[in-house]
Amino acid sequence: MYLQKISFLKGKLSNILQFIQAEILFDWILPQKSQPLTVTQKSTLVFSPHQDDETLGCGGLIALKRELGVPVKVVFITDGHKSYLDIKPEDIVQVRKQEAQEALNILGVASSDIYFIDQPDGELRQISDEQQLHTINQLVHILQSFQPEEIYVPHQKDKHPDHEATYDLVKDALNKSGIKAQLFQYTVWLFWGMPLLLFRLNLEKLGQSYVVSIKSVLEKKQRAFQVYRSQHHIFARSFIGRFFKPTEIFFKS
Repeated sequence: MYLQKISFLKGKLSNILQFIQAEILFDWILPQKSQPLTVTQKSTLVFSPHQDDETLGCGGLIALKRELGVPVKVVFITDGHKSYLDIKPEDIVQVRKQEAQEALNILGVASSDIYFIDQPDGELRQISDEQQLHTINQLVHILQSFQPEEIYVPHQKDKHPDHEATYDLVKDALNKSGIKAQLFQYTVWLFWGMPLLLFRLNLEKLGQSYVVSIKSVLEKKQRAFQVYRSQHHIFARSFIGRFFKPTEIFFKS
C-alpha cells in the first residue's frame, strides 16, 4: 500500500511538472519565438495517425479554413483499435470512425473528404515492407487526386511511434507523388512526457515555429473534441488543456 501511494504521488507530481512546462511553452516561449501564420485560401490536406489527433493538433486551423470555403481533406492512417481493452477491436474501430466523421463535420469537413487507411493502431513501425509500400501508394493516389497546396502532418519528433511513422510515410509519398506543397508539422506529444525538458530543449532544431489565432473557432474545436467520447478517459486534464488555448503552433523545417 505504501509503495502504491508513493507511485501515485510520483505520477501526480510528474503531471504537475509537465503541466507547468506546457503552460510556459505555449503561453510564453513559443508565441514569442513564432512567426504569425496567415490562414490562406490554399487547399489543405491533413494527415492524422489516430482519430482525434487532427482535432487536437490543428482543429482550429481546419475550422478557420472551412469557414473561408477552403477545400480541406483529412486522412487517418491507423484504425485506432487499441483504444479499449474490453471492447472488440472491430467494434472500437467503427466507433472511432463515427466519432471522427462527427467531429470533422463540426469543424466543417464533409464526410466525403475523410479517408481511412486502416493500418494497425500502434504498429506503424512494425508493418511489413509490402504494407508500407501499399500505404505509401494509397497516400500518393490521394495526393495526386487532390493536389493540395498545404499539408499538415504530425511533427517528425512527436514522441509517439505512430506519429513519427506517419510523418515518414507522408514524406515518402510526397516525394513519390511529385506534388509541391508547403509542409507544416503539428505537435501532440512532443512537449509532454519529459518534465524539465525546457532546460534541455533546443527549439531551433524543431524547425521554424508559426502561431495562428483560433480564438474565433475555439468553441468549435472544443465541441469537436467532445465528440471523441471513447478517448476522454485516456487523457489527463492537464494534458488536454493546452490544446484549447486561443492559438495553435506549427513547425516548418
